[in-house]
Amino acid sequence: MTPSLNQSSRLSSQAPLLIAAGLAIGPVVALGFGRFAYALLLPPMQTALNWSYVQAGAMNTANGLGYLLGAILAPVLMRRSGVRAAFMVSLLGIALTLALTALSGELRWLAAMRFLTGLGGAVTFTSGGLLVAQVASAAPPQRAGAILSLFYAGAGLGILLTGLGLGPLLAHLGVEGWRAGWLSLGLVSFLGLGVAWTAARHTAAQLHGSAAIRMAQLWPLRNSLLAYACAGLGYVAYTTFSISYLRSQGASTPLVTLFWALLGLSGVLAPLVWSRLLSRRWGGRSMGILMLLMGTGAALPVLSTLPWVAALSAVLFGLTALSVVASTTTLVRQSLPAAVWGAGVATYTITFAVFQSLGPLLAGALADSGPGGLRWGLGASALLLIVGAGVAFSQRVVGDHR
Repeated sequence: MTPSLNQSSRLSSQAPLLIAAGLAIGPVVALGFGRFAYALLLPPMQTALNWSYVQAGAMNTANGLGYLLGAILAPVLMRRSGVRAAFMVSLLGIALTLALTALSGELRWLAAMRFLTGLGGAVTFTSGGLLVAQVASAAPPQRAGAILSLFYAGAGLGILLTGLGLGPLLAHLGVEGWRAGWLSLGLVSFLGLGVAWTAARHTAAQLHGSAAIRMAQLWPLRNSLLAYACAGLGYVAYTTFSISYLRSQGASTPLVTLFWALLGLSGVLAPLVWSRLLSRRWGGRSMGILMLLMGTGAALPVLSTLPWVAALSAVLFGLTALSVVASTTTLVRQSLPAAVWGAGVATYTITFAVFQSLGPLLAGALADSGPGGLRWGLGASALLLIVGAGVAFSQRVVGDHR
């Protein structure tokens, strides 16, 4: 069954922002915990398990490959089980795999858990994105950007929570504290399931995924898809290795904690900054602005590791990274018929997943190549983001499906 906007009477009786906030538990767990927390846990894991940078990067490549498979499977799962069921079951699966990551330090076990966490994360993110797109479409047009960006800000909240919680935990337990870190993330994820389910129950009751999408419908969006590929390849090196890089440059524990907290807090505040931008019918210009700022933020630590520079980097990157994702959902809503929104969101997710799988391995290989290698890896990722911004600016307005 395809989604229908005629169900807005039910949605209009709810507070759309509150529903989006509840659905944001999905990005909190899928991205804030499932993907980004690895950057905080990587330094003690790398020390305790004697990993090279390639091995460290391979863990997030496993996560990216799982995310890719999940993005491919998500439309099928949503059609068969319904979007709400796909959202909740995948969220439960992530909570389990996060907790199970603590059981062993064996490389294959950890890679398997990272893979499964990524798989669940893609399903959660795709189904949650479709649910919140329906909520946004039932709300007044001027509020759509705020609703979408609030959902994607959940990842920033997850980063903030891990910075406030994992930092002190690791400082207290030392290098072996990584096991307690993963277990804690799993337990907190279980606590969020009730909030997510309450919000999901107030979305369109008969939402069952998406019809298939045709190449002719996607072709006009090709520039934004290419830009999003650059985003996937570029951003993941920063989110994987920024903490390790700051540590290698002599950053203190308080600075690292501040950096990560600012990264997360900026993501939480992003809806206040970008809601109007994401409500505009600008084609790829909104995406281009966000990617340009994100690339600038990614480049700053390469140029200087002064505390204020690192803080500014975290703010710029945190404000924009997940808002770039929100901009693709805006493009889908504005450019495609509602019947193929799920497939449209999944297409962007698959594109991102393919290229984010390569990023950590490439950055890790550069880091292992010699002194200063990690700086080169981060610099290359920043350049990719800036190039992608230029491509995004060339995406014209398509269709009229607001």
